[in-house]
Amino acid sequence: MNRESLRAHLGDAFLVAILIANFACGAVLILTGGFEQDGSLPVGVPGTGFRLTIHPKGMLGSFLLLNAAAFLRFRTRRREAAEEEKGRMEERLERRMREMSQAHIDLVAHHKITKRMLQSRTTEEVFDALVDGIAGSYGFHGTLAGKVSEEGFLVFPGETDPVTGAPLRVPLWDPQSLIARTFWAGSNVLHRAPLDPPHLPDEEPILGSAPAYFLPVMRRMKTRCAETKNCGVRTCPNFLSENLRCWLDRLSPHSFAPGADPEDFRDRILDCLGCPVFPSSGILVIRSLPEGKAVTPESVRPIASLSPEAELALEVVSLYENMKIMAVTDGLTGLFNHREFYNTLRRELERARRYRHTISLLVIDVDDFKAFNDRFGHPAGDLALRKIAELLRKYARATDIIARYGGEEFAVILPESTPAGALMVAERIKAEVGKFNFVQNMPGTVQLTVSIGIYSSEGGEVSEDQMVSLADEAAYLAKNSGKNRVAVKANV
Repeated sequence: MNRESLRAHLGDAFLVAILIANFACGAVLILTGGFEQDGSLPVGVPGTGFRLTIHPKGMLGSFLLLNAAAFLRFRTRRREAAEEEKGRMEERLERRMREMSQAHIDLVAHHKITKRMLQSRTTEEVFDALVDGIAGSYGFHGTLAGKVSEEGFLVFPGETDPVTGAPLRVPLWDPQSLIARTFWAGSNVLHRAPLDPPHLPDEEPILGSAPAYFLPVMRRMKTRCAETKNCGVRTCPNFLSENLRCWLDRLSPHSFAPGADPEDFRDRILDCLGCPVFPSSGILVIRSLPEGKAVTPESVRPIASLSPEAELALEVVSLYENMKIMAVTDGLTGLFNHREFYNTLRRELERARRYRHTISLLVIDVDDFKAFNDRFGHPAGDLALRKIAELLRKYARATDIIARYGGEEFAVILPESTPAGALMVAERIKAEVGKFNFVQNMPGTVQLTVSIGIYSSEGGEVSEDQMVSLADEAAYLAKNSGKNRVAVKANV
């Protein structure tokens, strides 16, 4: 109760006391005296000889004055109470307006960040949109983003090593790391004192001593395991599964306890991080800085809702990347498709003309593939084509470009390759394909052979259609010469 309210209550009590005293005095006077003929009331105190004559008009006046004072007082108090209630209502309304205004600001910021994330086409752009939005729109200037690297580290470009100057890295296989444990937990966490739990000394510049909010960012999978890994093993129980959680079976919860040995589960963790099915992409660390907003449970509440939006944005990025891959690759073998083969051959011919290089082309035709399909079925034929594609990747040069031309035909572009070098690559491919067993569960060996045609162009002085036609004529010649052969087309 404030001073003004106390003063008002005391005034009310004083006025009530006067009224009670007035009525009490009137009652005493009536009981102790008698009215005279003129209407006056003589009042005396027994034993003292004191007498007082009270006239009715004076008594009536005093009653009227006291009642008027009481009426005015109660009216004033009612007005004051109404003013106080009005002030409280205005204060509540103003507070509600401030909350609505802040909610509107947060909603606009959320919309801007989400829009920018959904317009991103790479994972780096998604994280940049998150960091810039949280720092610029929400005022958390100490926001850092750690992204998963191929080596199994969380890399924080915003913090550098004071000795090497390289971005700080946190090993995701080390259970002593607070950031790694939070990453694997997969849920948002507010640490009021980040340096109190077990942690690595190298991550102290990232954690800081002030409260910090950790926001793991996951990538939701909406594709099947077989589609993601280009797997043809239909007997696998996860062949048609979506949103796998296979790493939960491979990684024991004990591997993330602070006292565990970092090397016990390192290989398994790195295998999961390198698998395309694994969904995690990184983690955000929102820190309290003197020049920015303080991290509290109330202040970070709007940020927590950004995590599902980031997941959706990463899913869009994944779909965009898959769409780009699907546009240029063959769905069965994962090699370049017919369209991308011609685009690549056109670029390589232009480069050969510019730098006067030799370019070679292999056209590879699988022998008697229809008979193989008729005998073992089309699923076995699909697996055979996929295996031939793997052999081509393995035994071609690193600079060679491999494509599925169509059906059971493949093509290999060999930039800067002489005819002799192209012949060597073709013979190696023919030999490795010819000795491979393509049906493992059959007695004996089931082999396939290939016929390969080669054409080499000096300086790329042919069109892509002419080069394919000449190499295809050589493959046709090899097939008609007994199959399982390599034929070279002479320069025209």
